[in-house]
Amino acid sequence: MRMKDRQSFHQRFKHMVDTIRDGIYEGQYKNGDFLPAETRLMELYSLGKHSVRSALEVLVKEGLIEKVDRVGTRVCYAAPAQITLRFGLYPSLYEEANLKEIVAMFHQENPHIKVELIELPYHQVESVKSLTQLGIFDVLTVNTFDFNYFKDQDGLDLLEQQVIQPDRYPFLNDLFSVDGRLMLQPIIFSPVIMCYNKKHLREQRLFEPDGTWTWEDLRHLLRQLKETDRRSIFFHLSSVNRWPIFLMQQGVKFNRNEEGRLTMTEWADGFAMLSMLRDLVHEEGLYPLGLGKYSEEDLFLQEKVSVIFTTYFKLNRLRNASFSYDIAQLPQGKKKATLLLSTGIAIYGKSSQKEAARCLMDFLASERIQSFIRKTTFSLPANKWIAESVETDVANKPQRAELYRETVPYYSTHEQLGLTMGEILIMGDCLKQYLSKLIDEQELLAMLTAKLNMEEVTL
Repeated sequence: MRMKDRQSFHQRFKHMVDTIRDGIYEGQYKNGDFLPAETRLMELYSLGKHSVRSALEVLVKEGLIEKVDRVGTRVCYAAPAQITLRFGLYPSLYEEANLKEIVAMFHQENPHIKVELIELPYHQVESVKSLTQLGIFDVLTVNTFDFNYFKDQDGLDLLEQQVIQPDRYPFLNDLFSVDGRLMLQPIIFSPVIMCYNKKHLREQRLFEPDGTWTWEDLRHLLRQLKETDRRSIFFHLSSVNRWPIFLMQQGVKFNRNEEGRLTMTEWADGFAMLSMLRDLVHEEGLYPLGLGKYSEEDLFLQEKVSVIFTTYFKLNRLRNASFSYDIAQLPQGKKKATLLLSTGIAIYGKSSQKEAARCLMDFLASERIQSFIRKTTFSLPANKWIAESVETDVANKPQRAELYRETVPYYSTHEQLGLTMGEILIMGDCLKQYLSKLIDEQELLAMLTAKLNMEEVTL
């Protein structure tokens, strides 16, 4: 048989198997129905008798049909009752994990489960918690910050405990565990990283950043990068996933005394870092002020800024960049540190569809889907074997794409500051005024003391 004929045969064979299988799943052929006679199937699919029987044998092995002697081929599959599964998710996951395609794949394999996508609001974790309490979701995505907020507010009782999977990165299992109980199944993760326009650096004959760089090294680079039609660096100062890093790198830690009031260690060093940061963003030509609605990646793609702080999640926005770029570790303060971010899947503990919810969770956590995420995005899958043995197929990949492996020892979490998520939000609001030069150091300390129920602190 010629190659072209052989390919045509395989296509017709596969078409027959797929069409009958889909017909059974979709109810065209119901349990107890007989399929058309073999002679009719030969006509429908342009196949010989032996090939038709081989195709039917595939479906017999799948448990969908059975042979009845001298009668024909009977469907022996009863479709489960249709289930609607309400899935709360962050809209960013459409880009960060190709989630719409994944849900479509899940539907194809589980036609009796209809997944209803409900988009979660950003930066409104109390609303997400309230919606969960009301039973709006059967299963939902939860990121690092929202998980810690749930924990602080005794909201984890709303969620079903999960089984720890040994193929996940241990630090991700730890991230979503409380007292040894895993509450979320981690799906993707990323450290906060630095991203830079290689073309801009080459134009000025500047060296690319490496793991030894300090903030002063970065500031020296930024001063040489500034141009009249662009700024050197941009990141959202007020983001809870950005400013805490500067304090973590200086070893700042909040503790509670016997009276429950907060005390601080290494505050002087932390304040020196914040002062450096404020000076940097106000130095002429380095940082674009007043651009709160723009994302770092938007300005970077327009080449309006040369350096941004971002994540592997957001690198997916740069896949069509028209210029060469790369990534590096964040500069170091007293120590190296970066923030670990992750998104996991949780099951609502009182859901009436727990079995279907667990089916979706297992599907998202499976090696096949973790590999799909790895191949089709820049996001890092939680499965360690997949992350370190499978390469992305996405074009325009940064040369240092495997940088995340080198930075694992420096991963830090919000909890290391010793504040609740509510207190972090309060502190962030106070820092907005300081970083905007609306208050000075003493006024910042007075504000923190009042709002955080903190002991008196002096510089």
